[in-house]
Amino acid sequence: MLKKNSLEGLSFFQLKENYPIKPFDCEDDDLNDFLFNEAILYKEQMLATTFLMENEERTLGYYSILSDAFRVEEINFTSKSQYKKFVGELLPHPKRYLKNIPAVKIGRLGVDKMCKGKGLGSIMMHNIIVNCIKLNEQQACRIVTVDAYKQAQSFYERFGFKYFTHKDENQEVRQMFLDLSNVINIKA
Repeated sequence: MLKKNSLEGLSFFQLKENYPIKPFDCEDDDLNDFLFNEAILYKEQMLATTFLMENEERTLGYYSILSDAFRVEEINFTSKSQYKKFVGELLPHPKRYLKNIPAVKIGRLGVDKMCKGKGLGSIMMHNIIVNCIKLNEQQACRIVTVDAYKQAQSFYERFGFKYFTHKDENQEVRQMFLDLSNVINIKA
């Protein structure tokens, strides 16, 4: 983790049009390309909002978020009773058999290669969770979703994300979710 004094000098803000993005390389061409070539376009088209963490020299990390709906369908379960059990645990109230649960999706999350293992991903994830909890003051948001690449799945597991289904166990990307009702007491 980053030491408290090493957080000094960091800026954390929403990416705006014409902002000169500082050097960044997370060693993933797709994530790098999104930041430099698509993040502003996604913002302009109201498809995703990107937030940067940087110091004076570099962009240290970023994430993009967008609205989502956690679609619960019986076809993702091996039996109707498995489906009812899953939804019943997620939404234990009389109207629990909803098909779409309000959600926010993490579209992209990357940490510069020079900062990996120093806790920046955890700081960004904490920020995402806190902001999603605050979102509930204006608009419902029960779930945070992510399509997690294999190399990032253990990172999301540490924050309490679960796999939506076991049908995608052998896939490179798996859909994961975090039920915000389980972390509602996280403080900013």
